[in-house]
Amino acid sequence: MIRLVLIFLLLAAPLRAETRPEGLLWSVSELPRTMPLQIKTAPGLDYYLVLREAATGRDVIGAYARGGEFFRLLVPPGQFELQFAIGAPQDWQGPGDLFGPDTQRLRLDPPLGFGVTGYARKGGHLLDLRNLDQIAERSLGICQRLALDPESVSVTPDAPMPGVTPRDPNEIPEAKVPQYRKISRICD
Repeated sequence: MIRLVLIFLLLAAPLRAETRPEGLLWSVSELPRTMPLQIKTAPGLDYYLVLREAATGRDVIGAYARGGEFFRLLVPPGQFELQFAIGAPQDWQGPGDLFGPDTQRLRLDPPLGFGVTGYARKGGHLLDLRNLDQIAERSLGICQRLALDPESVSVTPDAPMPGVTPRDPNEIPEAKVPQYRKISRICD
């Protein structure tokens, strides 16, 4: 009987343990999330981020960034106020209570704009929160272009060669339709 109880406790323990979240937690925007937001953070503190529409005050995205780890998020186009709750990873209590009574709060002012800038450039921002006394912000873009897929237009040579009889024109296949692929890269 004791063995059965111990086995139950061992199996139930992992179910109770909660890991802290990571990345996008929720989104309520009707627009596609295509604009880049990258955040650099120092190890030791985690960040709960909320993007709030500047015009309406409506929260549209919630995300969690682990301190010291790479964090990039795609956001919809628009003007957004960024709000952060900052605290020790072990103090995370969820979106309601955040990091408990020791939660630090940070709001970036003015709101940041995300949208298409120039030809085929998705404009976003890179935030450096490693030093909260001097927050650095710079533009960050994703540039896109189309590239021809060479396999989509490759054909078998039909040039006459010595000792080879030419093909019947009725057996030559239709011309292939070129295919293109989208290439994206960070351009700032």
